[in-house]
Amino acid sequence: MKFLHRMFKSSIMQWLFRKALKAQLFLLILFPVFLFAQVNTAKPWAYWWWMGSAVNKADIRKNLEDFSAAGFGGMHIIPIYGVKGEEPNFIPYLSPKWLEMLDYTCIEAKKLGLGIDMTLGTGWPYGGSQVKAENAAQAFQIQTVVVKANETLSQLPPVPDKWKGARLVAVSAYAGTGFIKKLDINKPISWLNGADCTLYALYQLPTGQKVKRAAPGAEGWVLDHFNASAVKSYFQTFASVFTKKNYGVRAFYNDSYEVYGANWTASFLQRFQQLRGYDLLNHLDVLARDTASNDRDKRIWSDYHETLSDILLEDFTKPLNNFAHQYGKIVRNESHGAPANLLDLYAANDAPETEFFGSKPYGIPGYRVDPDYEVKRFGEPDAFVVKWASSAAHVAGRKMVSCETATWLGNHFKVALSQVKPIVDECLVSGVNHIFYHGVPYSPPGAEFPGWLFYASTNFNQQSHFWPFLPHLNAYIERSQKRLQAAKPDNDVLLYFPIYDVWHTAGRKSKTHPMEVHSMVHEVKDSPFGRMAALLSAQGYTLDFISDRQIQGLKVDNGAIVTTGGTRYKSLVFPVCEYLPIATAQALQRLKAAGARIFFDTKLPRTVNGWSGFAERQKAMQALLADFKPTLPNYWNMVLSNSGVRREFLAEKRLSFIRKKTDQGTLYFISNLAGQFKQGTIRLACNAQTLKLYDPLHNREGIQPFKTIGPNLIEFNLQLAPGESVFIEALNKVETSAAWPQAFIANSSRIC
Repeated sequence: MKFLHRMFKSSIMQWLFRKALKAQLFLLILFPVFLFAQVNTAKPWAYWWWMGSAVNKADIRKNLEDFSAAGFGGMHIIPIYGVKGEEPNFIPYLSPKWLEMLDYTCIEAKKLGLGIDMTLGTGWPYGGSQVKAENAAQAFQIQTVVVKANETLSQLPPVPDKWKGARLVAVSAYAGTGFIKKLDINKPISWLNGADCTLYALYQLPTGQKVKRAAPGAEGWVLDHFNASAVKSYFQTFASVFTKKNYGVRAFYNDSYEVYGANWTASFLQRFQQLRGYDLLNHLDVLARDTASNDRDKRIWSDYHETLSDILLEDFTKPLNNFAHQYGKIVRNESHGAPANLLDLYAANDAPETEFFGSKPYGIPGYRVDPDYEVKRFGEPDAFVVKWASSAAHVAGRKMVSCETATWLGNHFKVALSQVKPIVDECLVSGVNHIFYHGVPYSPPGAEFPGWLFYASTNFNQQSHFWPFLPHLNAYIERSQKRLQAAKPDNDVLLYFPIYDVWHTAGRKSKTHPMEVHSMVHEVKDSPFGRMAALLSAQGYTLDFISDRQIQGLKVDNGAIVTTGGTRYKSLVFPVCEYLPIATAQALQRLKAAGARIFFDTKLPRTVNGWSGFAERQKAMQALLADFKPTLPNYWNMVLSNSGVRREFLAEKRLSFIRKKTDQGTLYFISNLAGQFKQGTIRLACNAQTLKLYDPLHNREGIQPFKTIGPNLIEFNLQLAPGESVFIEALNKVETSAAWPQAFIANSSRIC
């Protein structure tokens, strides 16, 4: 009986363990949604710079009370360097005292209905005192040595002084016919050849970059983001903290990729051969050049850039998210700036985060631009940049798209909320639904004006001149984001981003292609892809961008193209491009056979990407695309219309908008940023039984008369002055409520 009793208990325990394990896995899948639901993500959040981490409980509590009263939803802690004269109050990062302050902040914030995020480090980018020299960011350099016929070379010449810490990795010899052989670097260099040749010596060296704006106790090297073991070691520092106590932080954050000069890691050659199928040492002559002038060079460079991208995705971005999930956290990640396919990196995060940096003019009377802003240096912010994060989120099924908002909108004491609202609106119509102000310097309540001030504007703390009016803007954002977060994407077109056309060049910075918010507008936007995006948008077609990797996961359901995130589209459009991976061509054939509507602009891709076996792959690609025919430029409206793609005539009025869908029908958010429309007839590409308008600035709504003038087409009169915004709900049921007076909005939108 005792044996049976023990066996019964053992069986019960095993059954309970299996159930618990399944429940844990289920919760890990659901927890990002759960965490988003626990805090108010509709209210705007803000970067909260802990200057020198010179914080104390009384001041933390007072600050949090102020933030809550002003209508913030949460704060994002970023420890940075401190205020001069406050050195005795600095708290070393991750010290017991610092963790006590973090714990207190999370507890008090929760009482006030605020959420807390934190950077997984200090300043930016990742790095710090725990990063050893061998785990710091690395670069490659190639020394070229010309050896004449019958000349004896006993050793390589010294490397330049600026190559500090350079370590010889490999030496390859080349003659007129190409690669000859690799030299054994473990033996003294001894070279004698009967013909002229060139030696290419590959060196690895540290970039020497240290964390920018590091907080006390966290100064040190920038992390090697391409080194899986270094990344794991970096996360281990935080694992030791959160394993002891899982502090009430909602999200771990990673700032924009600003790892300057990094283009290598110790295992790169092995990873390259594993991923690309050949030895890069046989092609060091290509890496030695700054340009790609022939087909071989272009293909080698493409493979090099693709390998960097793969490593950043598999060895950094995914491990970051996996690490956060172990502790019940989500990840906000500003993937831009990385030398990678930005769509893939963004999509791998719980909340892809974009950035609205700088100032720009709008067609709004009285709107001003700070003349101190350096347009030539930084460029103008652009909705095109924002759409990369929202596209990735829509395709991957991510519920949140966050945005670092109002960074350097103007110099200190020169920004008004009337300048902030239009950029918030531009973010919202571009797919953002989780605004983060940049930012709020931690400042003791007793500090003399202007308090503790961070150099990077805009200042949204209590010392700001617009603080008394900020609750009005915060309420507007909360009302707007609440509706946008509750709705689902409703764009019709997937526009392919041909990354391999970019990668078949040597690279712009440090022989890489960083996808930065500033350069992206000038380089990628001024390409066939960017021009196609602009053309479709100007014609009123709603679209998201998609990558090769994401195309692999597409399916077809009743004619609709369905992504891995469950989002449905009506067509897949390819801009003019030279290169197309064989895997993408295979996916296109599969999708077309299932009924997907796929279109190529003007001509089909010419060839496949990369070097290894490209001739055979090119033949296979051409066979796979044989049934596809290109679309001529003047036929896009007809082709898309015949495919059920809706054209929104709001674009003709230069009204900025986003269309989403709800269980009740179709939702539009419209903002008049161009200032070319004031009042007139508006057409929407939807059906409706009731048309309801909502003014989020004044929290007022009403029913608007309309006419159905065709399938998926309604018409009504709208009054919307420059700078104003409105939600329009096309409901699929009849509702009766107060009528919408046009005077609700007219001339009442100004925020001082």
